[in-house]
Amino acid sequence: ACGLVKNLALMVYITVGSAAYPILEFLEEWGTENFEEISPAVIPQATKIFVNGCWVGIHRDPDMLVRTLRRLRRRVDVNTEVGVVRDIRLKELRIYTDYGRCSRPLFIVEKQRLLIKKKDIQALQQRETAEEGGWHDLVAKGFIEYIDTEEEETTMISMTINDLVTARINPEEAYSETYTHCEIHPSLILGVCASIIPFPDHNQSPRNTYQSAMGKQAMGIYVTNYQFRMDTLAYVLYYPQKPLVTTRAMEHLHFRQLPAGINAIVAIACYSGYNQEDSVIMNQSSIDRGFFRSLFFRSYRDEEKKMGTLVKEDFGRPNRTDTMGMRHGSYDKLDDDGLAPPGTRVSGEDVIIGKTSPIAQDESQGQATRYSRRDHSTSLRHSETGIVDQVLLTTNADGLRFVKVRVRSVRIPQIGDKFSSRHGQKGTVGMTYTQEDMPWTVEGITPDIIVNPHAIPSRMTIGQLIECIMGKVAAHMGKEGDATPFTDVTVDNISKALHKCGYQMRGFETMYNGHTGRRLSAMIFLGPTYYQRLKHMVDDKIHSRGRGPVQILTRQPAEGRSRDGGLRF
Repeated sequence: ACGLVKNLALMVYITVGSAAYPILEFLEEWGTENFEEISPAVIPQATKIFVNGCWVGIHRDPDMLVRTLRRLRRRVDVNTEVGVVRDIRLKELRIYTDYGRCSRPLFIVEKQRLLIKKKDIQALQQRETAEEGGWHDLVAKGFIEYIDTEEEETTMISMTINDLVTARINPEEAYSETYTHCEIHPSLILGVCASIIPFPDHNQSPRNTYQSAMGKQAMGIYVTNYQFRMDTLAYVLYYPQKPLVTTRAMEHLHFRQLPAGINAIVAIACYSGYNQEDSVIMNQSSIDRGFFRSLFFRSYRDEEKKMGTLVKEDFGRPNRTDTMGMRHGSYDKLDDDGLAPPGTRVSGEDVIIGKTSPIAQDESQGQATRYSRRDHSTSLRHSETGIVDQVLLTTNADGLRFVKVRVRSVRIPQIGDKFSSRHGQKGTVGMTYTQEDMPWTVEGITPDIIVNPHAIPSRMTIGQLIECIMGKVAAHMGKEGDATPFTDVTVDNISKALHKCGYQMRGFETMYNGHTGRRLSAMIFLGPTYYQRLKHMVDDKIHSRGRGPVQILTRQPAEGRSRDGGLRF
C-alpha cells in the first residue's frame, strides 16, 4: 500500500441541502401512486421511488419522470443540488435533496454536442462586472449541471470535446455514442495535491499517490504571517522559488505566491557510488550559498495552574536554596520573570520557562525542611539547539497567566536529509561534494543534485524526464512551461524546442569528471527539475545511547528517542 486516500477533486461542491416537500408535491402531480392506492401485485412491475432514502410510492413511466425532473433542474425550477438516480436493474428511482453529498459541475451534452457554445464563453470573458452573467448564469441557462457521486454512476462522461467529435463523425471508433456530459477540463478530476504534479498522466499511478502524500511534507512558506504565529512545529524555506514548469491549476491554488521547493540543476548519473539505493549526491558549494537552507520553529507552552482554592503556580526564576526538585539543566538563561528573553542562544536541557509552586504544610508532614517551593519548569528538548525567537505572555479564560516561547534553529542540508522531486522520487543525501569535485558540462554548469539512473526504469516516472527538458526550454526562453495533464503537449514538440535552443534534443550533455578532468564516456541527462525539501531531517532522528534510563517494573531500557531509550537489534 502507498497511503492511498480519497481527496476532493478541484471543483467539488458539498451540497448544503434543501427541503424535500417541493419534490414530493411534484411527484404527486406527475403520477406517483401512493401505497394506499395500489395492490401489492403491481409493485414488482412498477418502478419504486425513494426520496432521501424513504420509499414514497411507485411510478409506471419512470423514463418520462426522470426526463422532466432533469429538465426542471437545468432550468433551476428545482434546486440544482437535487440528485436524480435511476437504477434500471433494480427498478428504482432515487432522489436526494439532503446535505453532505459531493457533487461537481459538468458540461451538459445532448445529441453528442455541447449545449454551451463559443459565443457563451466569449460573453463570459467580455462581461464588465463580476455580477453580470457569471458562473451561476451558466448553471441557470442549462449549460452546466452539478452531478453527485451516485448520479455520476448513471452518466456517460466524455473527457474532452474531441471524444464528442469522434462519437459524431466516426462512431465505430468512438468509445461511446451516448455521452450525456463532458468534463470542463480533464485535469479537474484531480485533487489539490495531485494538481501540482507536472505531467501526472506520464507517471505510473502509485508515484502520483506518493507525491500527493509527500507534497504535504515539503518546506516552503506555509502561510504569510508565520512570524506572528506560535505553531507547535513550523518549517520555513529560506529561498523558495516558483517552479519553471507549472500546471494551470497552480495558478488558482496560488502555488506561485507560496511555493514549496527550488529549481535545482539535476543530473541523472552514477558518480562515485554514493548515490546508490535512492540516495542523492548534493553540491556542497550550492548548500554553502543557501541551497535548500531552512528555518525550524518549535513552540513550548506552559500556564500557571491553580492548586486548590488559595495556592497557584507562579512564573519566575527558581532559586536552588529554597526550591526542591530542580533540573540538571542551566537556569542562567532566565530573566527575573522566569522567561528566556528573545535572542538568547539555548541548547541541551537549558530551562526556557521557569515556574514554581509553594509546598503545602501537610506535604512536609511537620518535618523541618529548607525548601518552601517546588520546581515545575519547562526545559528545551535535550536533542535540540537554537535561539529564542519570540515570547508571548498573556492570560487564559480563568485570568491566570500563560506563556508560549518559540525557539528558532537553522537547518542546513546535510547527509541523511530527505529530498524529493514532484514525481514520488524521494531520496536522502548520501554524499556532498564541493563544486570542483562535481562533474561539469562544456558550459561550465555543475549539477546541484545527482540522482542515480536506477531510480528511473522500474518506477516509470517519465513525467520527471519531460519536466526536466521542458524546464531547460523554459529557462532559455524565459517563459514558464505548461505541464497541465491531458493536454496535447508532446515530448517531440518539447524536444524540437530544446533543439532550437542549441541543445541535444533529448536533454543529454557531454560532461567531465570533477576528480580527474577526463570526459565521461556516457552522455548525461541534465536540466532543471523542481525539488522539495521534506520535513524528515537527520537532526530530528539521530539517536544512540550507552547506559540510560530503565523501566522500574522490568528493568529494561526505556523506549523512544525522546526518553533516551535503548535500541533493539
